[in-house]
Amino acid sequence: MALHFKHRIEIMELKPNAGPEPGEAEVLFSKAWADIKTMKGSEYNNAVMAGNVGKSRFIIRYMKGIRASMKIKYNGLTYDIESITNDDENNHTITMIAKAKLPA
Repeated sequence: MALHFKHRIEIMELKPNAGPEPGEAEVLFSKAWADIKTMKGSEYNNAVMAGNVGKSRFIIRYMKGIRASMKIKYNGLTYDIESITNDDENNHTITMIAKAKLPA
């Protein structure tokens, strides 16, 4: 499978506010070039039946420290990471399945 890392994404993490106000702020963890694959065919049908519309696969070069609690920002949307897989456990690429959050 040929990968085309042509989409620039931002991986964000939540950190506690440094000031006196409670809460958390989104902080840039890293920027990465990604190959983005939308679900097609039977994958999409299974996702719709499970109520999971708006899922995408983000494939990036291997990077340490990425956690499922982080978020992906791409093309004006924020995605919640649902799973992270070190492809073939070779430390070459990571596949993240993420669900788009609808704007409020």
